[in-house]
Amino acid sequence: MGESPYEIAVRELASRTEDIRPSDIVLFSEPLRSALNFVIRLGRFSLTDFSEKSGFTRYQSKKIADILIERHLFVVLPNPSKPRETFYESRPSALSRPPARKPLDIWKKIE
Repeated sequence: MGESPYEIAVRELASRTEDIRPSDIVLFSEPLRSALNFVIRLGRFSLTDFSEKSGFTRYQSKKIADILIERHLFVVLPNPSKPRETFYESRPSALSRPPARKPLDIWKKIE
């Protein structure tokens, strides 16, 4: 029997070694791709929103969100009004990824 959508999503996320940018989401399988598109457009969202959109259990959604926090796509927001609910914010870009090439020092070459 094949892998469940949750197992596929975790495998896809775990195989990534770099930070995940919003543009990388098209590479993921469904339902993770649709859920991530939805929450990134929202900007600020709850674990319940993410769980409902992905179709995963709350526990599974939390595990995926934890991976996405490590990959700098999500940030946990403090929420004193609803202590039982976790809120996240999607980052518009994961800028911590180093550039592919080191910049050339053009001024040394000109002198």
